[in-house]
Amino acid sequence: MKILYNLDDFPSDIQSVVSIGTFDGVHKGHQLILQELKKQTSTHQKSVVFTFWPHPKKILSNGPSPKLLSTLDERLELLEKAGIDYTVVIPFTKELSELSARAFVEEILVKKLHLRKIIIGYDHKFGNDRTGDLAFLQRVSNEFHFEVQEIPAQYIEQTAVSSTKIRKALEEHHCKEATLHLGHYYSIAGEVVKGKQLGRTLGYPTANLHISDPDKLIPSDGIYAVWAEGSFGIRPAMMSIGNNPTIPGASHSIEVHLFNLNEDLYTQQVRVYFVEYMRAELKFSGLEALKEQLHQDELHAKEILTHHLQP
Repeated sequence: MKILYNLDDFPSDIQSVVSIGTFDGVHKGHQLILQELKKQTSTHQKSVVFTFWPHPKKILSNGPSPKLLSTLDERLELLEKAGIDYTVVIPFTKELSELSARAFVEEILVKKLHLRKIIIGYDHKFGNDRTGDLAFLQRVSNEFHFEVQEIPAQYIEQTAVSSTKIRKALEEHHCKEATLHLGHYYSIAGEVVKGKQLGRTLGYPTANLHISDPDKLIPSDGIYAVWAEGSFGIRPAMMSIGNNPTIPGASHSIEVHLFNLNEDLYTQQVRVYFVEYMRAELKFSGLEALKEQLHQDELHAKEILTHHLQP
Protein backbone atom coordinates (compact mmCIF):
# COMPACT_ATOMS: atom_id res chain seq x y z
CA MET A 1 0.00 0.00 0.00
CA LYS A 2 1.25 3.46 -0.89
CA ILE A 3 0.62 6.22 1.65
CA LEU A 4 0.30 9.78 0.36
CA TYR A 5 0.22 12.91 2.49
CA ASN A 6 -0.08 15.30 -0.45
CA LEU A 7 -2.86 15.14 -3.05
CA ASP A 8 -0.44 16.31 -5.75
CA ASP A 9 1.52 13.06 -5.32
CA PHE A 10 -1.32 10.88 -6.63
CA PRO A 11 -0.20 9.38 -9.98
CA SER A 12 -1.65 11.17 -12.99
CA ASP A 13 -2.14 7.94 -14.93
CA ILE A 14 -4.24 6.14 -12.31
CA GLN A 15 -8.00 6.35 -11.83
CA SER A 16 -9.47 5.72 -8.40
CA VAL A 17 -12.23 3.82 -6.64
CA VAL A 18 -12.57 5.83 -3.41
CA SER A 19 -14.05 5.58 0.03
CA ILE A 20 -13.93 8.50 2.47
CA GLY A 21 -13.89 8.42 6.25
CA THR A 22 -11.94 8.36 9.50
CA PHE A 23 -11.98 4.53 9.67
CA ASP A 24 -11.18 4.62 13.39
CA GLY A 25 -10.34 1.09 14.50
CA VAL A 26 -11.00 -0.31 10.99
CA HIS A 27 -13.78 -2.43 12.51
CA LYS A 28 -16.04 -4.97 10.81
CA GLY A 29 -18.36 -2.29 9.41
CA HIS A 30 -15.37 -0.57 7.79
CA GLN A 31 -14.10 -3.91 6.55
CA LEU A 32 -17.32 -4.45 4.55
CA ILE A 33 -16.66 -1.19 2.71
CA LEU A 34 -12.98 -2.04 2.15
CA GLN A 35 -13.85 -5.48 0.76
CA GLU A 36 -16.23 -3.90 -1.73
CA LEU A 37 -13.59 -1.28 -2.60
CA LYS A 38 -11.10 -4.01 -3.48
CA LYS A 39 -13.65 -5.87 -5.64
CA GLN A 40 -14.10 -2.81 -7.87
CA THR A 41 -10.44 -2.31 -8.78
CA SER A 42 -8.74 -3.15 -12.07
CA THR A 43 -5.42 -2.58 -13.84
CA HIS A 44 -6.04 1.14 -14.24
CA GLN A 45 -8.43 1.73 -11.34
CA LYS A 46 -6.91 1.45 -7.87
CA SER A 47 -8.56 1.29 -4.46
CA VAL A 48 -8.10 4.52 -2.50
CA VAL A 49 -9.02 5.33 1.09
CA PHE A 50 -9.26 9.07 1.70
CA THR A 51 -8.88 9.68 5.42
CA PHE A 52 -8.15 12.50 7.84
CA TRP A 53 -5.87 13.27 10.75
CA PRO A 54 -6.62 14.41 13.38
CA HIS A 55 -10.19 13.21 13.98
CA PRO A 56 -12.62 15.87 12.65
CA LYS A 57 -14.37 16.11 16.03
CA LYS A 58 -11.11 17.25 17.60
CA ILE A 59 -11.14 20.29 15.32
CA LEU A 60 -14.87 21.01 15.18
CA SER A 61 -16.16 20.03 18.62
CA ASN A 62 -16.46 22.54 21.44
CA GLY A 63 -16.26 19.72 23.99
CA PRO A 64 -13.77 16.88 24.40
CA SER A 65 -13.21 14.76 21.30
CA PRO A 66 -13.62 10.99 21.55
CA LYS A 67 -10.65 8.82 22.44
CA LEU A 68 -9.49 6.90 19.40
CA LEU A 69 -9.45 3.16 18.79
CA SER A 70 -6.43 3.50 16.52
CA THR A 71 -3.53 5.88 16.18
CA LEU A 72 -2.78 7.00 12.63
CA ASP A 73 0.02 4.42 12.33
CA GLU A 74 -2.29 1.64 13.58
CA ARG A 75 -5.00 2.69 11.14
CA LEU A 76 -2.58 2.66 8.22
CA GLU A 77 -1.32 -0.79 9.20
CA LEU A 78 -4.88 -2.15 9.32
CA LEU A 79 -5.72 -0.60 5.94
CA GLU A 80 -2.61 -2.18 4.45
CA LYS A 81 -3.64 -5.57 5.85
CA ALA A 82 -7.00 -5.05 4.13
CA GLY A 83 -5.18 -4.87 0.78
CA ILE A 84 -5.89 -1.24 -0.13
CA ASP A 85 -3.72 0.18 -2.93
CA TYR A 86 -3.47 3.82 -1.78
CA THR A 87 -4.32 5.65 1.41
CA VAL A 88 -4.37 9.43 1.21
CA VAL A 89 -3.99 11.14 4.59
CA ILE A 90 -5.04 14.77 4.64
CA PRO A 91 -4.76 17.09 7.67
CA PHE A 92 -8.28 17.90 8.85
CA THR A 93 -8.47 21.67 9.23
CA LYS A 94 -11.21 24.22 9.74
CA GLU A 95 -10.60 25.36 6.14
CA LEU A 96 -11.19 21.84 4.84
CA SER A 97 -14.37 21.57 6.93
CA GLU A 98 -15.68 24.73 5.23
CA LEU A 99 -15.31 23.27 1.75
CA SER A 100 -18.70 22.61 0.14
CA ALA A 101 -19.62 19.10 -0.90
CA ARG A 102 -19.46 20.13 -4.57
CA ALA A 103 -16.03 21.73 -4.21
CA PHE A 104 -14.77 18.66 -2.34
CA VAL A 105 -15.90 16.36 -5.14
CA GLU A 106 -14.68 18.56 -7.99
CA GLU A 107 -11.41 19.90 -6.58
CA ILE A 108 -10.23 16.87 -4.61
CA LEU A 109 -11.91 13.67 -5.75
CA VAL A 110 -12.18 14.40 -9.48
CA LYS A 111 -9.21 16.68 -10.23
CA LYS A 112 -6.70 15.22 -7.78
CA LEU A 113 -7.71 11.55 -7.41
CA HIS A 114 -9.27 11.04 -10.87
CA LEU A 115 -12.39 9.53 -9.36
CA ARG A 116 -14.19 6.83 -11.32
CA LYS A 117 -16.26 5.30 -8.54
CA ILE A 118 -17.07 6.22 -4.94
CA ILE A 119 -18.25 3.70 -2.34
CA ILE A 120 -19.92 5.01 0.80
CA GLY A 121 -21.56 3.52 3.85
CA TYR A 122 -25.25 4.28 4.24
CA ASP A 123 -26.12 7.69 5.70
CA HIS A 124 -22.59 9.01 5.04
CA LYS A 125 -22.41 12.80 4.67
CA PHE A 126 -19.58 15.24 3.95
CA GLY A 127 -19.02 18.90 3.11
CA ASN A 128 -19.51 21.95 5.30
CA ASP A 129 -23.25 21.96 4.63
CA ARG A 130 -23.54 18.17 5.14
CA THR A 131 -25.18 17.90 1.73
CA GLY A 132 -22.59 15.43 0.43
CA ASP A 133 -24.86 12.42 0.70
CA LEU A 134 -25.93 9.63 -1.65
CA ALA A 135 -28.53 11.78 -3.41
CA PHE A 136 -26.00 14.57 -4.03
CA LEU A 137 -23.38 12.17 -5.38
CA GLN A 138 -25.92 10.60 -7.72
CA ARG A 139 -26.89 14.07 -9.00
CA VAL A 140 -23.32 15.12 -9.86
CA SER A 141 -22.05 11.71 -11.00
CA ASN A 142 -23.04 12.22 -14.63
CA GLU A 143 -21.49 15.69 -14.74
CA PHE A 144 -18.15 14.42 -13.41
CA HIS A 145 -18.29 10.93 -14.97
CA PHE A 146 -18.11 8.65 -11.96
CA GLU A 147 -20.24 5.89 -10.46
CA VAL A 148 -21.72 5.79 -6.97
CA GLN A 149 -22.26 2.74 -4.78
CA GLU A 150 -23.76 2.71 -1.31
CA ILE A 151 -23.25 -0.18 1.11
CA PRO A 152 -26.87 -0.90 2.08
CA ALA A 153 -27.96 -0.27 5.66
CA GLN A 154 -28.80 -3.90 6.33
CA TYR A 155 -25.24 -5.00 5.50
CA ILE A 156 -23.71 -2.54 7.93
CA GLU A 157 -26.36 -3.19 10.56
CA GLN A 158 -25.79 -6.95 10.34
CA THR A 159 -22.40 -6.32 11.93
CA ALA A 160 -24.17 -4.36 14.71
CA VAL A 161 -20.98 -2.37 15.10
CA SER A 162 -19.79 1.21 15.44
CA SER A 163 -16.70 2.88 16.83
CA THR A 164 -18.87 4.33 19.60
CA LYS A 165 -20.12 0.88 20.61
CA ILE A 166 -16.55 -0.47 20.71
CA ARG A 167 -15.37 2.43 22.88
CA LYS A 168 -18.22 1.77 25.29
CA ALA A 169 -17.36 -1.94 25.45
CA LEU A 170 -13.75 -1.17 26.35
CA GLU A 171 -14.82 1.37 28.95
CA GLU A 172 -17.04 -1.29 30.54
CA HIS A 173 -14.43 -4.10 30.49
CA HIS A 174 -16.15 -6.04 27.69
CA CYS A 175 -13.03 -7.13 25.80
CA LYS A 176 -14.73 -10.04 24.05
CA GLU A 177 -17.41 -7.74 22.66
CA ALA A 178 -14.76 -5.30 21.41
CA THR A 179 -12.88 -8.16 19.72
CA LEU A 180 -16.08 -9.40 18.10
CA HIS A 181 -16.90 -5.99 16.62
CA LEU A 182 -13.35 -5.12 15.60
CA GLY A 183 -12.59 -8.48 14.04
CA HIS A 184 -9.27 -8.40 15.91
CA TYR A 185 -8.02 -7.84 19.46
CA TYR A 186 -7.96 -4.25 20.68
CA SER A 187 -4.38 -3.20 21.35
CA ILE A 188 -2.22 -0.45 22.76
CA ALA A 189 1.51 0.05 22.31
CA GLY A 190 4.04 2.04 24.26
CA GLU A 191 7.66 2.45 25.26
CA VAL A 192 8.85 0.57 28.35
CA VAL A 193 9.90 3.11 30.99
CA LYS A 194 11.21 2.76 34.54
CA GLY A 195 8.64 2.33 37.29
CA LYS A 196 8.99 1.66 41.03
CA GLN A 197 10.35 -1.84 40.24
CA LEU A 198 8.30 -3.30 43.09
CA GLY A 199 7.13 -6.15 40.88
CA ARG A 200 10.65 -7.59 40.89
CA THR A 201 10.63 -7.98 44.67
CA LEU A 202 7.29 -9.81 44.42
CA GLY A 203 8.54 -12.15 41.72
CA TYR A 204 6.37 -10.46 39.10
CA PRO A 205 8.51 -7.95 37.18
CA THR A 206 6.46 -5.67 34.97
CA ALA A 207 7.10 -3.57 31.87
CA ASN A 208 5.72 -0.11 32.60
CA LEU A 209 4.28 1.30 29.36
CA HIS A 210 4.22 4.95 28.35
CA ILE A 211 1.53 5.60 25.72
CA SER A 212 2.68 8.64 23.76
CA ASP A 213 -0.56 9.47 21.93
CA PRO A 214 -2.89 11.29 24.36
CA ASP A 215 -5.89 10.59 22.09
CA LYS A 216 -5.51 6.80 22.20
CA LEU A 217 -8.24 5.05 24.20
CA ILE A 218 -6.91 3.19 27.24
CA PRO A 219 -9.34 0.50 28.49
CA SER A 220 -10.78 0.98 31.97
CA ASP A 221 -8.75 0.18 35.08
CA GLY A 222 -8.42 -3.45 36.05
CA ILE A 223 -6.47 -6.66 35.56
CA TYR A 224 -6.50 -8.30 32.11
CA ALA A 225 -5.31 -11.45 30.36
CA VAL A 226 -3.36 -10.26 27.32
CA TRP A 227 -0.97 -11.21 24.58
CA ALA A 228 2.20 -9.08 24.47
CA GLU A 229 4.35 -8.51 21.41
CA GLY A 230 7.87 -7.10 21.15
CA SER A 231 11.47 -8.06 20.49
CA PHE A 232 10.68 -11.28 22.40
CA GLY A 233 8.02 -12.32 19.89
CA ILE A 234 4.45 -12.87 21.12
CA ARG A 235 4.02 -14.10 24.68
CA PRO A 236 1.17 -14.71 27.13
CA ALA A 237 0.94 -12.03 29.82
CA MET A 238 -1.28 -10.22 32.29
CA MET A 239 -1.78 -6.49 32.51
CA SER A 240 -2.65 -4.06 35.27
CA ILE A 241 -4.14 -0.64 34.54
CA GLY A 242 -4.74 1.56 37.55
CA ASN A 243 -3.43 3.18 40.71
CA ASN A 244 -1.94 0.18 42.55
CA PRO A 245 -3.95 0.87 45.73
CA THR A 246 -1.88 -1.52 47.89
CA ILE A 247 1.30 0.50 47.21
CA PRO A 248 1.59 3.79 49.17
CA GLY A 249 2.25 6.76 46.91
CA ALA A 250 1.71 4.82 43.69
CA SER A 251 0.42 6.69 40.64
CA HIS A 252 -1.70 5.57 37.73
CA SER A 253 0.24 3.15 35.54
CA ILE A 254 -0.07 0.66 32.69
CA GLU A 255 2.02 -2.42 33.48
CA VAL A 256 2.36 -5.80 31.82
CA HIS A 257 3.93 -8.94 33.28
CA LEU A 258 5.18 -11.40 30.66
CA PHE A 259 5.14 -14.98 31.84
CA ASN A 260 8.49 -16.78 32.02
CA LEU A 261 10.49 -13.84 30.68
CA ASN A 262 13.25 -12.14 32.62
CA GLU A 263 14.65 -9.66 30.14
CA ASP A 264 15.55 -5.97 30.22
CA LEU A 265 12.93 -4.27 28.04
CA TYR A 266 13.64 -0.63 28.88
CA THR A 267 13.18 1.76 25.92
CA GLN A 268 11.70 -1.03 23.79
CA GLN A 269 8.26 -0.84 22.19
CA VAL A 270 5.73 -3.38 23.44
CA ARG A 271 2.24 -3.91 22.04
CA VAL A 272 -0.45 -5.45 24.24
CA TYR A 273 -3.56 -7.19 22.86
CA PHE A 274 -6.55 -7.28 25.23
CA VAL A 275 -8.14 -10.72 25.46
CA GLU A 276 -10.25 -10.79 28.62
CA TYR A 277 -10.91 -8.74 31.75
CA MET A 278 -10.21 -10.71 34.94
CA ARG A 279 -10.93 -8.50 37.94
CA ALA A 280 -11.02 -5.02 39.40
CA GLU A 281 -8.10 -3.46 41.24
CA LEU A 282 -8.15 -4.33 44.94
CA LYS A 283 -6.39 -2.99 48.00
CA PHE A 284 -4.70 -5.84 49.89
CA SER A 285 -3.63 -6.04 53.53
CA GLY A 286 0.03 -6.20 52.54
CA LEU A 287 2.56 -7.33 49.97
CA GLU A 288 2.22 -11.04 50.82
CA ALA A 289 -1.52 -10.93 50.15
CA LEU A 290 -0.84 -9.05 46.90
CA LYS A 291 1.76 -11.65 45.88
CA GLU A 292 -0.70 -14.49 46.47
CA GLN A 293 -3.34 -12.70 44.37
CA LEU A 294 -0.80 -12.18 41.55
CA HIS A 295 -0.14 -15.91 41.58
CA GLN A 296 -3.88 -16.58 41.23
CA ASP A 297 -4.09 -13.98 38.46
CA GLU A 298 -1.25 -15.70 36.61
CA LEU A 299 -3.00 -19.07 36.74
CA HIS A 300 -6.27 -17.48 35.62
CA ALA A 301 -4.66 -15.59 32.74
CA LYS A 302 -2.80 -18.66 31.49
CA GLU A 303 -6.03 -20.64 31.52
CA ILE A 304 -7.85 -17.92 29.57
CA LEU A 305 -5.12 -17.63 26.96
CA THR A 306 -5.09 -21.35 26.24
CA HIS A 307 -8.51 -20.77 24.63
CA HIS A 308 -7.55 -17.73 22.54
CA LEU A 309 -5.31 -17.62 19.49
CA GLN A 310 -2.30 -15.34 19.32
CA PRO A 311 -2.87 -12.14 17.32
